[in-house]
Amino acid sequence: MRIPVLIRLQDSKKNSVAEKTHTIIVNSHGALILMATKVNVQQIIHIENVNTKEELLCRVACLGSSFMGKTQVAIEFIMPAPKFWRDRPATPEADATPTPAKR
Repeated sequence: MRIPVLIRLQDSKKNSVAEKTHTIIVNSHGALILMATKVNVQQIIHIENVNTKEELLCRVACLGSSFMGKTQVAIEFIMPAPKFWRDRPATPEADATPTPAKR
């Protein structure tokens, strides 16, 4: 699923870096993304779902192959977040649990 994300992190020189990218695969534990910025396994990063403006803390779980200047980066949420990948902000109506009809 391709979802636009904003990644924020500190580089090796402690400078703040932000990169707009997108997901390749998502699940309730994290995602596979493409990044031009160099990251290291176990590095802590912030990911923002651009569609919902939600932000979570993640860690880089592993690095994959590189292609055209971007590397596949597997990220893992610090805590599982199954609703993080929804495509629009939550509304009270959408999050409300339906109540059973009374007879």
